[in-house]
Amino acid sequence: MRRMLRIELRRSNALTLILLLFAAGAAGLLLSGNDWSSTWIRFVYLHGSSVFLLLPLALAGGAVLGRREKRTRADELIASTGRPKTQRLLPGLLALGIAVVFAHLVVFVVAGVLPALNGSYVGLISLLWPVSGMVVLVGGVWLGLAAGRAWSSPLVPPLLAVVAVAAQVGLAEAGGPGGSSPLRNLSLLGQPPSYDWETVSPKTLLGWTVLGLGLAGAGFLLSTGRSWLPRVAAVAVLGVAVAVAVVVPGTSQADHFRIDAGAQKLVCADGSPQVCVTAVHAYVLDDAAPQVREALQLLAKLPGAPTRAVEWRASEVYEPGKSMWMDGGTTKPEPGTLSFDLVLDDNRISEALVENIVAGAGTSWVGCQNGRDLVSAHVAGAWLMGTDKLDGVADALGHYPELDQEISQVLTTLRAAPEAEQVRRVAAMRDAALTCGGDLVGILTGKASA
Repeated sequence: MRRMLRIELRRSNALTLILLLFAAGAAGLLLSGNDWSSTWIRFVYLHGSSVFLLLPLALAGGAVLGRREKRTRADELIASTGRPKTQRLLPGLLALGIAVVFAHLVVFVVAGVLPALNGSYVGLISLLWPVSGMVVLVGGVWLGLAAGRAWSSPLVPPLLAVVAVAAQVGLAEAGGPGGSSPLRNLSLLGQPPSYDWETVSPKTLLGWTVLGLGLAGAGFLLSTGRSWLPRVAAVAVLGVAVAVAVVVPGTSQADHFRIDAGAQKLVCADGSPQVCVTAVHAYVLDDAAPQVREALQLLAKLPGAPTRAVEWRASEVYEPGKSMWMDGGTTKPEPGTLSFDLVLDDNRISEALVENIVAGAGTSWVGCQNGRDLVSAHVAGAWLMGTDKLDGVADALGHYPELDQEISQVLTTLRAAPEAEQVRRVAAMRDAALTCGGDLVGILTGKASA
């Protein structure tokens, strides 16, 4: 068997398939930007979702080998030998299975060096994602081999690849935009996680693994079966696997992902005041700490100012369609603690991190389900920084340019009051914002009571 396997690895298209899958997997990562290079969970998602394109290639690669006997007109000669069909086909099946597993694993190991060197948090459950992808690829390449043996036309390999891509795209859109059809679970191009601490759920991995096992079982039975019984068994195996893959993972984003508590564990910088970020973002702690402490100094102008700062975290998986990213699932900060967002872009913190933190006097990430008042947020931030305008804030103000004039007017009115009254109004606005209520602009202008 070992000798036959070595021969198949050399003489079949296994080596070509390795190179093709490796190139496709690597290209997918390189074309997706640099977000994955510092965040392990995001890297694992991108690597896992590459199976969307690798599966059609695996199907085509299997079909190429499946056509070999009829293409070389050796099918009758080989069939006349006394060796059982399973024994004859097993080396080829194993060679292709090894090829797809090796290609997928090499991309994972080589590319995974980057987030590992950057000190990114590694979740154990995320390590199982590539395993499910390998099972799916093995199933795809074996099913493709069965198709190639059944139909020897040279159109079969490219046709399988096209059909696989079209089917996954169609399944991904099942139920229409924003739909929650369980058929979407059969597409390997799922909705990405919204936050870096959201990792794939075990039942999602189970669904993909069972689907891969079903493809592999059906491919093996269809390739090696000589009668109608194994063919019927293949259809039954595939049907059960598809049913499990459709039903088990669920339909919501909270079904497909879960919060990784280890990724949200706080890592704190040396020195005082204390500044902490989540473990998944620990690689930017040294750069973020000075800016966060600068923001804490500005907030100290107000009575009852926070004395420590921690990165904002979500207590539940974000569901697409919510009005605001911080709606509902915000982990409430402890008294005296500032909750802030790092405003990451391409794995780097924003140059305007201070402005983002002081906007709203540090109340932007306290979990108010109605979002924040843009006017009061910018007025309070500009007042704390001693500027006429708060630039670089990552919010929706750019969509409402008509608010710029109102911000300027409210800021002028605020500064016209005595200094002690200015401090009182901004502090009152902050306290009202912390409770997610009140006329914040009215408090700043003195037209509303705190």
